[in-house]
Amino acid sequence: MSAPLLSLESAGTVDGTPPRPDASAPADVGRPDRRSWPRRVVVAASYLLVPLLLLLIWDRAVAAGWIPSTLIASPGQAAEQFFTLLREGTLADHTRISVGRLLQGFAIGSLLGIIVGTAVGTSRVAARLVEPTVVTLIPIPAVAWVPLLIVLFGIGELSKVLVIAIGSFCTLFLHTSHGVRSADRKLIEVAAVLEKGRFELVRRVLLPSALPEIFAAMRIAMALSWALLIVAEVVASSSGLGWLIWDARNFSRPADMIVAMAVTGLLGKLSDVLLGLLAKRVLRWRDTYGG
Repeated sequence: MSAPLLSLESAGTVDGTPPRPDASAPADVGRPDRRSWPRRVVVAASYLLVPLLLLLIWDRAVAAGWIPSTLIASPGQAAEQFFTLLREGTLADHTRISVGRLLQGFAIGSLLGIIVGTAVGTSRVAARLVEPTVVTLIPIPAVAWVPLLIVLFGIGELSKVLVIAIGSFCTLFLHTSHGVRSADRKLIEVAAVLEKGRFELVRRVLLPSALPEIFAAMRIAMALSWALLIVAEVVASSSGLGWLIWDARNFSRPADMIVAMAVTGLLGKLSDVLLGLLAKRVLRWRDTYGG
């Protein structure tokens, strides 16, 4: 995806020379991070502080009997069971099935959401034909579609993929249409002066302007997709991480339940990090604060 028609990065002075740096700006702005190694270790450790604290509280609660070990496994038991399931191949099989379902539903829903959202954002005719119906259906929680999809398509793969696709579509549709409509009017006027056609206007101005909101929506949709996946697998499935959680609960295997929950959380975090890295690469032309 190309950068917007006008980019602040290419701006200069009237005579074409680069702009002079602002003397009032901090001296270290734009320079690489030169933190010392002890400082980096402290920063890295700060990310682990809360998880380690929660693990300690959890372990003490089980050891002291505040939580029955028959209901919740200790961190040590969960870690031991993780390697057992990994060695047996059970965990890998269920993870592979769940990830496949999620990627299919997320890809279908996100692609359709971006396409339909762009059409609605750029065309009054499309907005009149599509937007009222979609906006009426969006308030229905995606989870509520699970029983209907099972009735229509059974408990096979299609019903699980579709419920994830519905959740992703709704999120991407709303954010894409809003992002396109929020494009800077000045850029559109410049494109008109340069006699750019409608396709070029969408490709060079409207979509790049909406990309930050689209990527933010994709991260939201990915988190929602994991939740919908687990619900769908709990309701009607014989495989996947959601089924493993529910089966472990029914047959009193708390360690298996904790392992499946932890793997789901870690995979969700990994998918969010990958989307964040992709957004950073695609949107590298933006000159934003960034925190």
